This record gives sequence, C-alpha cells and structure tokens, in this order.
Amino acid sequence: MVLAPPLAQTARAQSGPHAASKANENAIRSATVLFYEAFNTALHGDLDPLSAVWSHRPDVSNLSAAGGHAMGWNEVAAGFRNMARLYPGGNITQRDMTVVAGTDMGYSVCTETGQLRSSEGPMVTFNQRATNIFRLEGGTWKLIHHHADSNLNNSDPSTR
Repeated sequence: MVLAPPLAQTARAQSGPHAASKANENAIRSATVLFYEAFNTALHGDLDPLSAVWSHRPDVSNLSAAGGHAMGWNEVAAGFRNMARLYPGGNITQRDMTVVAGTDMGYSVCTETGQLRSSEGPMVTFNQRATNIFRLEGGTWKLIHHHADSNLNNSDPSTR
C-alpha cells in the first residue's frame, strides 16, 4: 500500500522529532517526580535515592530556598545531608509542573509545597517556585541543577 504524499509526510512527522521530544518530556516529568520522592526519602534519613537521581559531575549545582550556592556533587550532597539533619521528617511535593525537553537537556518548573519541622520548632508549611534542570547521561535523565525560592508573590502579575 502506498500512502499519498501528504499522508506519508504526516506519518513521518508523528514518528520523528516531535515524538522523540514528547518521550523526553515524559522522561523528564518522571525524573522530576523521582527527585521529589528521593528528597522526601532524604528528609527521613536515607540519602541513597537522592544520590541516584543526581549527576555526580562537578558542574551540578543547587540553589536552595534556604540560601547558599552548592557547586559540585560533594557540596550538593552535603547540603541535602544538612537539610535532613535540620528538618527530619519533613515532606515536599511538586505541583503545577511544566516540562521542556531537548535531545540531551531539559527542565521542569513547578511549585514545591510542603511542611518542614526543625528539631526545635513547630511545623512550617511552605509554597515556593522551583526549577530542575536535567541532562541525559548514559541513557538516564540526571538532575544537574535545582533552584527553589519562596518568592511566589512576584510571579503573580496581580501583585506587581
């Protein structure tokens, strides 16, 4: 069976770059969900899943809402270990996720919502913006940068 030229072009387009891009978007969405699951596991004392979702290359970075600028896997991991020590038993989830994917890099933006309790204080509820950047390494999307800040009001045009 031979497809008419316009139908043949449509068939090629559906299996071409757009399909690959959609697959990468889905993979980055899944990697983002895994990051937040791993983050919660870290807050309960197990940092191994968090280590698995991050790249361990020297160019990774974390700009947490708590402040600071961790550069390189050793600093990033130390920051998460410290957070787990300071806020044991917290919980963080992502919502309102948007994903953009290329062939070997992509990102997700979302709102992080959660509760953290310091060892000396009450439970604190928060909502903050977050950006997560991923790179394809050995066939797996690895987190290379996380940035979170609590400046949600400035992202709302009605408050400007």
